[in-house]
Amino acid sequence: MTENLFETTVGVAELLPLFQCPDWMSVRLDPELSRDGRRLSEIFLRTFALILGRRQPRRAAVSCVSVDGVLHVMFDFSPRRGDLEHATLSSLAESLQELHNRRLAAELRDHTQPARSDVPEFDLPDVDGGLDLLGLVTGPHALEPIDVFKFAESAEQLEQRIKGRDGEAGRRIAQTLERLALSGISRPMAPPPADWLQRLDALVESFPSFEQVIETAIRPHITLCAQGLPHRLAPILLAGGPGIGKTTFANALAALLGTPPPLFVSMAAETNGSSISGSSTFWSNSSPGQLFEFIAWGRAGHDPVANGLVVLDEIDKAHTTGYSGLGPLYSLLEEHTSKFFVDQSLPDLIFDASHLRLIATANNADEIPAALRSRMLVFQISPPSAGQLMNVARQILAELIRKMRVPFSADLPAALSGQIGDMSPRAIKHAAEIAFARAVMAGRSHLVEEDWPALRMDERQPARRAAMGFVHS
Repeated sequence: MTENLFETTVGVAELLPLFQCPDWMSVRLDPELSRDGRRLSEIFLRTFALILGRRQPRRAAVSCVSVDGVLHVMFDFSPRRGDLEHATLSSLAESLQELHNRRLAAELRDHTQPARSDVPEFDLPDVDGGLDLLGLVTGPHALEPIDVFKFAESAEQLEQRIKGRDGEAGRRIAQTLERLALSGISRPMAPPPADWLQRLDALVESFPSFEQVIETAIRPHITLCAQGLPHRLAPILLAGGPGIGKTTFANALAALLGTPPPLFVSMAAETNGSSISGSSTFWSNSSPGQLFEFIAWGRAGHDPVANGLVVLDEIDKAHTTGYSGLGPLYSLLEEHTSKFFVDQSLPDLIFDASHLRLIATANNADEIPAALRSRMLVFQISPPSAGQLMNVARQILAELIRKMRVPFSADLPAALSGQIGDMSPRAIKHAAEIAFARAVMAGRSHLVEEDWPALRMDERQPARRAAMGFVHS
């Protein structure tokens, strides 16, 4: 069956004359591909060449075919460089196919049926004439602002409803809606920075234990966002022992995505979900939740964006009985329901939270209800190796030196390798700060073995696994 699909395929130069295939790469494109199919195939081909080009394989082949108008992207390369490269390209191919096929479904739908709100609209550069293929992959494209807020009723109905509410609650709602009217109902989509490829590689180097997360989920997502495509990052759960860098990784990810600092919601402190969905107008001190304020007003002196990063920290420690703090997550983590999210303090307002990037952290994924886990990509993060921990320690020390702005060497005494190899990244950070202070107090611009403290931090690290785990529940 596969061979029949390729009987009518032609060379890439005939359909994409501007694309130059590397010597080790062969491409066959179906001439029946639609205009969108050629554009999306072009993105995959260029990204395929970039990813494998760093360590050129003996051979590589890509086939992009159309079966009843549906795009299918298939590839193979030898020798196989590892599961991560294959997972990255598979995720990218699946995302591009989904975008194409959802667009195709919209075109085939009976025009008498109401249009669905989850069909993506994208406008890629023209294939014919003047297409900058390098810029197509490496340069960020403008992303259209998103209409985030929508009033559930007409202005007259809304005014009457607000007047009918409790006096104080009505005033608070009216003030919030007036402020929203001034700021507008749309929010921009933050594009990745121009150097996102370099930053991705640096992120892998800084967080070696998170490489599978980056290559399987983050790299394909940013590749599509850099093209201006409306790709949604599936919610991610980072599970692993305390102190291995889950929270630090989330902070670094926000810089890579080009968004403001992430919104951290401590799920361990949640008792009723009010941080996420606000508190009901039933209460006299009702107020919007952090999620609404993040997407409406921004935070930390940064303007709001529609696709910011939200970290649901220690989700396994949330109350799961009584007034559970997990309740709002069942809607937030699903794309079709997150488009119509409602803050309980603003019941007359609907806002689109589907573009937010959601990262949850947990020490034990088994403590999270199965129905919630099934809504996320679950990655089991193993502790770094001893060699990786030495690199982490150097990076932590270098960052500390940069912040302190003092002449100081980032070299670590070799004698510390055994001690550092048994520590967590969190413990290393505390120890590096103490060691740095001791060296400065002694008038030295470098560390010696005696500067490094012997810390006792009861983090109960799990035994190291041979490899990182990945579960898509």
